[in-house]
Amino acid sequence: MKTRNKFIAMALIAIMGIAFIGCGGNDDSPQEKPKQQPDTPRSLSFGTPETPVKCTITIKSDDQFTVNEWKTLCDKVVAAVERGYNAFGLLAKNGITTYFTNNTVSALLLKSATYDCEVKSTVPYTMYFKANASAIDGITGDNMAKIFNTLRVGGSSYHLPWDEE
Repeated sequence: MKTRNKFIAMALIAIMGIAFIGCGGNDDSPQEKPKQQPDTPRSLSFGTPETPVKCTITIKSDDQFTVNEWKTLCDKVVAAVERGYNAFGLLAKNGITTYFTNNTVSALLLKSATYDCEVKSTVPYTMYFKANASAIDGITGDNMAKIFNTLRVGGSSYHLPWDEE
């Protein structure tokens, strides 16, 4: 009887050992590694569905993101830019369309950005966005329109949120 109990105990220990080893961390599973994303041109459809105007914005970053993070952030930037465009009246929309069509406009995503969105007078044709999906979602169409106006006019800087002093 003692031999039988020892055998059962050893078998249970062996089974538990195999289960423990088998359930250990799956080190061989493919995991999505952070990687630097290349410039990503995105086509924007400004205008009405009947007369769309295709414009391009190049979204880029020196930071590293997973593929899913990068796709989400790019989609958020495109949505914010479209909100800004839609906040304008017809005459201003024509000016914005011309600006985006005639210039290579970039959106630079930075994890270390101080502001949700910023235009710097020293860097033309570039909008800086905080690489945070909820921060980009929070940019209203009116605020994005102010960014566009500052970008088009040049010579001055503007950032969101705006610090009222």
